[in-house]
Amino acid sequence: MTPKRASGTVSDRGSVSAEMVVLATPFMILVAVFLIFCGRAASAVIDVESAAAAAARAAADAPTPAGAVTAAKDAVTATTAGSAWTCTTSTNTAQHDRGGQVSVTVTCVVPMSDLGLPVGASKTVHGTATEPIATYKADT
Repeated sequence: MTPKRASGTVSDRGSVSAEMVVLATPFMILVAVFLIFCGRAASAVIDVESAAAAAARAAADAPTPAGAVTAAKDAVTATTAGSAWTCTTSTNTAQHDRGGQVSVTVTCVVPMSDLGLPVGASKTVHGTATEPIATYKADT
């Protein structure tokens, strides 16, 4: 039975609440998906920067420039193992001598399709790290 007012008209109490649920729910879902996407993107940036740092450390410990390139690639592969990321590395070994430095740039394509976004959604993330080579390192 519908509540009636004293004048005999039907009460519209609660209609604003129902309208808010219908209008606010899709908006709140979009905000939640956006926040998850932003968190995932920030996490990917941190992970790629970490992979670049690990690759630069491995390259700095390598005895030769060619070994530095291989060590950097292996470090990135080990760091991103178990993920669906596609990563490439670029190693600058121009100063790969005692007291010099080595720089590694890592570029990864991070798929975002598991977030419920349109198929094929991905984000490309770059990370760069430079590591000094010890002046008194032992040759191996």
